[in-house]
Amino acid sequence: MSEAIQGNNKSYTAVITSCILFGMVGIFVKGINNMETASILFYRLLFGLGAVLLYLKLIGKLNELRLGKKRNYMLLLGVLNTITLFTYFSAFKYSSLAVAVLLLYTAPVYVTLLSPLILKERITLKNIFALTLSISGIVLIVNPGEFMGISAEGSYLLGILCGLVSGLSYGCSIMTINYLKEDYSGVAQMFWSTVVSLVLFLPFGVSVPAGVLFENLKTLVPLGIVATALAYMLYFSGVVHIKAQTAAVLAFLEPVSCIFFGYAVLGEPIYANTIEGCAFILFGAFLIGSNYPILSRPRAEYLGKIQGKMFPLFLPHRPGKL
Repeated sequence: MSEAIQGNNKSYTAVITSCILFGMVGIFVKGINNMETASILFYRLLFGLGAVLLYLKLIGKLNELRLGKKRNYMLLLGVLNTITLFTYFSAFKYSSLAVAVLLLYTAPVYVTLLSPLILKERITLKNIFALTLSISGIVLIVNPGEFMGISAEGSYLLGILCGLVSGLSYGCSIMTINYLKEDYSGVAQMFWSTVVSLVLFLPFGVSVPAGVLFENLKTLVPLGIVATALAYMLYFSGVVHIKAQTAAVLAFLEPVSCIFFGYAVLGEPIYANTIEGCAFILFGAFLIGSNYPILSRPRAEYLGKIQGKMFPLFLPHRPGKL
């Protein structure tokens, strides 16, 4: 019994640590100078993928990376992840870490809206309630007055738009991952989608002057290895040993830690509407990703079965994050 508890504690620690490391990405990116978003992403993916390959080689699991069926959907996943990465990084470049990460976490909203059309799933009462909460959170964060040009600069509005697109593309990635999960492991999906992203970002990576690249290596390398590859491997090693709903709740540590680091390290202000929007979005996401019985037990069990089909882990094994 004590060994089982100790094993669970290690799994929880691994997932919690990974979420905190993912939340540190913005700190590294803010420390990179004279490089465009696409160039930063290329070297982040390059160093991160190199570290993952080395790890898989050491543990003898390179055979998991073999391509099988549904290659076109694997290509689609790579394109979607590329869009997610670029718009997410652009969002906190033009707005703030808090706004960017919270808008990324609106992905379940889009999955709920698109699932009747793509997955042929019914939208339940719980989904509608969670959807309403999340949309209310988006409105609070964005502040409609900003879009009317009352007080916002163009760069802020661009950041909001990029954040909304990142949530949409991430939601599409979730559905694609669910379609591929029977044929590819999370590691294989991460690897091949990252390869696609590297190809797409290659022109931007090679265009970086050697002097600029050398100057930023001290930040790019830990960004790729620590805040990307290590974070992913910790998450993947821990999440397979804990319950799906527990993983969903622990995943909320990422936006929370991202907001904390933005405030504590980068000095970004936290506004009341951001905190309120954060609460609405994360609670809505929690309802979508859980089997909490807000209705009668038989009805809740039925909803739980539907939820299990749509969100086996609420968010995927983070190929879009690498």
